Amino acid sequence: MTPYKQHLMSWITGRGFGLRLPEQGAATVVTEDARALERAAAEGLVGPETLVFAPSGCEAPGAAAVVPYEGSLVEPGAEAEFGEDFFLQIQAYSIAGFLVLLGPTALRLTDQEDVEAFLADADAALAEGSWPDVLTNPAVQFADVAAAGGAAPVDGPRLRLYVDSEGARVGKLGPVLSEAGESRAPAGVGPGRLPVDAALQQEVAGRTWLGRYHAAVQALQSLRARGHQGCEVSGFGLRFNSRLDTGAQAPDLALPEAPVLLRSGETYFVYEPVGGRVFEAGAEAALTLERALVQPEASEAGTAWAQARTFLERGPAAAGAAA
Repeated sequence: MTPYKQHLMSWITGRGFGLRLPEQGAATVVTEDARALERAAAEGLVGPETLVFAPSGCEAPGAAAVVPYEGSLVEPGAEAEFGEDFFLQIQAYSIAGFLVLLGPTALRLTDQEDVEAFLADADAALAEGSWPDVLTNPAVQFADVAAAGGAAPVDGPRLRLYVDSEGARVGKLGPVLSEAGESRAPAGVGPGRLPVDAALQQEVAGRTWLGRYHAAVQALQSLRARGHQGCEVSGFGLRFNSRLDTGAQAPDLALPEAPVLLRSGETYFVYEPVGGRVFEAGAEAALTLERALVQPEASEAGTAWAQARTFLERGPAAAGAAA
């Protein structure tokens, strides 16, 4: 992956993708126009390690680099063009499944309909193990994952900023920040709040397993890119050991960074969300890990994660070859 695509994926999703948070400014800044870029530079939001995406013709002498683009990185239905060989579509979640995606695509939750469609898909995955084809497409990136319950521990003003005529914000959904980098939003409204009513916002917040859902989506995308279609995911519609708990309160569903177990036909895989690595594992090793995740020795969910991490560090090398 080229550095600018790494930055672009991080900016869209709010996930780190291995980027280092700089001491000055943000790792990635997207600006609406030249005036917004000038303001960002004047306010210290652009530092020597910042990669800037700006409309063609913009300059930022203090930045590490400026990547020119045409179009929009935030408007659903729009397209951002980078040079002559890379195009990124921006689509609203609720309609993306009905479209023919021609290449890399960012899926956004923009209104009530999008969020309702997203929650319906997530609920179906949890209960039935059914996954929307568009979401598991390796060319798709789900935008602003933290707003939709995903794990994005480094998301914030040091990772990514969007600067327009209103000011700077974290990604597209965050509230406008003060010059000191603080939110101007009312108390309790943090970066990445969805533009929906309070009841629907609570629906998202109440699904504590959504972090695990996003990790499973990433795992499915990774395996689909390797030619594995229709994979099953432990905890979503089934367990590989049918005696284990499949309910929403199962310990592993509260651990978005714990390994994800998948099965394609008779082959088992382990996906490690933090590093994005995939391992092939033998059936016995996979079932052992599943049991450690679902039935930890102690009641604390962190114990299950610790056991899973220990297995991941020493098990796959013996249990199977890297995929």
